[in-house]
Amino acid sequence: MTLRVALCGLLLAAVAAADRHLVEAIVVRVNDRVLTIRDMRRRMVERAAETGRPVQPSEYERFVGETADELCLLERAAELKLDVTKEEVDEAVAQLKEDNHLADDAAFRAMLTTTGITEKQLRDRLHDTLLVRRVLAHEVGTLAITEEEVRQRYEREKASFVIPARVHLQHIVLSLAADRHDEAAKRARLERLAAAVRAGNDFLTLVEREVAAGDAVGGDLGELFVSDLRSEVAKAIEGLAPGQLAGPFESPAGLHLVLLVARLEPSFKPFEEVAQEVRERELNERHFHKLAGVVADLKTRYIVEVHPEYLTAP
Repeated sequence: MTLRVALCGLLLAAVAAADRHLVEAIVVRVNDRVLTIRDMRRRMVERAAETGRPVQPSEYERFVGETADELCLLERAAELKLDVTKEEVDEAVAQLKEDNHLADDAAFRAMLTTTGITEKQLRDRLHDTLLVRRVLAHEVGTLAITEEEVRQRYEREKASFVIPARVHLQHIVLSLAADRHDEAAKRARLERLAAAVRAGNDFLTLVEREVAAGDAVGGDLGELFVSDLRSEVAKAIEGLAPGQLAGPFESPAGLHLVLLVARLEPSFKPFEEVAQEVRERELNERHFHKLAGVVADLKTRYIVEVHPEYLTAP
């Protein structure tokens, strides 16, 4: 063997060893719990399945940090001798199936295939999620929130409970032939209907008659957000007062005639309607701050290493 061949062999062996080290490098360590690059890539696939989008490179550091926090809580669960039973995991799987409207095992297996995870991986993640919740319940306990505190938060965040401007509309639409040969006749028909309404006839009654004739669609649209209206409709009713008509005007759907029944200005959802949501926001925030303190304390007692720089896309 020549010296050159021997050197090449040594170099290739060193590169292969380095590659093996990189593939199996530890990204997160908490005491004896370790997650390698391969483990973290699997978790990234699971996170993408949960959120519907891949973890972005700009999110790697936070993702690794959250994973380290989870391992700290799992280590704390071991200290406290907490556990989750198979029956509890079974219940979590059943709830997941119900939440995702999976009618049978075939649909469940299809979902697993689509998301790229195995049933064992799913059950392991559910087990850990339940265990983390159990640790939180032990460490954080019950957080009391008074109604006055909920009301104060509602007032601070009232802008997030705005109900946008709405309109109550009734309408009729006559479709047009591809060659538009019927446009003039149908426009005249809507104009006659508009004249009848202005003369005192009930718009909705006249619309129901036209619909019954079989070549029109229409009726009471109820309350709609102005921001959700077709641009042609929004422009046509702009400036109208309740009780006034817009049209006939055209959209890709055909010729329209619209009655503005009422305008509803922007308002706020009442406290009673959103009190539970506000309470949950406050509770989640307090849990988060309490949890941050718990994890920070655990990190002073545990050996914790994180290496987000090793992480690459799966």
